[in-house]
Amino acid sequence: MKEILNSYILPSGVLFTFIATCINIYFTRQSSKTSKYIDTITAERIKWLSLIRGEISELIAIISETLIYYTEEIDNIESRNPDDNYMSNAQYEYQSHYFDTLTKNSLNFREKIDYEDVIKRLHILKLRFNPVEDIETLDLIQYFINYYTDKYKSKKDIEEANEKINNLVINIQLLLKDEWEKVKKESKGK
Repeated sequence: MKEILNSYILPSGVLFTFIATCINIYFTRQSSKTSKYIDTITAERIKWLSLIRGEISELIAIISETLIYYTEEIDNIESRNPDDNYMSNAQYEYQSHYFDTLTKNSLNFREKIDYEDVIKRLHILKLRFNPVEDIETLDLIQYFINYYTDKYKSKKDIEEANEKINNLVINIQLLLKDEWEKVKKESKGK
């Protein structure tokens, strides 16, 4: 009996232990690789979200500044050749805000915003999105690329651009929310 134990059972037990250990090592490595992959993807997604958030906020600030500039420029042109309607509106505006201060006096708007910088930022932002999934966002970005290539701006153009800014903000908020949900799912290993 001792001979059978030493000849067959003990070596079989060692062999099964060795096989079980090898299987355990294999599955532990697979789990570790998967976990590392998920961590890497999640970290990169979080960086991408932060980058998009920063770039969008900077671009919206720049676009808003240019819209304010365009509006002031149109108002200056109209004030040089006023009609009766403009005169009554300007006089009413002046009287209704006689004791108020102008917001623009406290803000430091840049004298000029570099056209090339804005277009470059818009194109870089455009390259960060998926051309299949993010069509609406890409269309809004393309709108602003086209907007800045037009030579002249009217009040109607400025109003439309303000609407597009609002649409872009809402669209980006939804996109960031969806991406954040993906990050949460990935971090749970789903």
